[in-house]
Amino acid sequence: MCGAIGDEAACALAGISHRLRIPAGRSLYGAARQSQSLALIISGVVKLVITKPDGRQQIVGLQFPSDFVGRPFSENPNMSAEAATNLELCSFSGRAFDTLMREHPSVERALLKRIAGDLDTAREWAFLLGRTTALERVAALLRMITERLAPPSSSGQSPTPRTGMLLPLSRQEMAECLGLRLETVCRQITRLKARGIIATSGRRHFEVLDMPRLRACTDAANSLIAEPA
Repeated sequence: MCGAIGDEAACALAGISHRLRIPAGRSLYGAARQSQSLALIISGVVKLVITKPDGRQQIVGLQFPSDFVGRPFSENPNMSAEAATNLELCSFSGRAFDTLMREHPSVERALLKRIAGDLDTAREWAFLLGRTTALERVAALLRMITERLAPPSSSGQSPTPRTGMLLPLSRQEMAECLGLRLETVCRQITRLKARGIIATSGRRHFEVLDMPRLRACTDAANSLIAEPA
């Protein structure tokens, strides 16, 4: 966002912001905990969760570095945001940000553009959950995490080959995010490992061995054998 609003507005935003560290597991906002602040993610991952009164819940989105955290136009959010990992945020008050948008229209335009992008991502995710195989879903999630968290290559176009990192989600959280059973997620990870596309070590560490083939696994046009969800 800072790169899209111009130097003057970026300086004004810097003037109302401060660095904030949040431990993994802490709620940022939700129906039971309204937040009066907004933020940009510097490092870490946020998970967006919808929980029903009977206890059912699903992870409906993930936010990564440079993403905007908060609901500036919503007084009663129907979902909660939680730190999936330790976070470092550039935080500012909602009231100060509202004033900033009035004084600098480029900030409001940048925010609306970001919201439109989030809406497009949500629609793509709905397609993923409704019209793809279990293998495609797991591959798509691993691809998204890798592309959003891995350092770019020297060309700046894509993650470097054999990119290794810690997953921000547990296997159970991956299942919640993808609308699959835990056993199904584990089975698809085993399939990707058997194909030499990824490698894992421990509960969270994984490494992409072949990014082009991982991308190919997310393409619905590929003739992949569907696994039961």
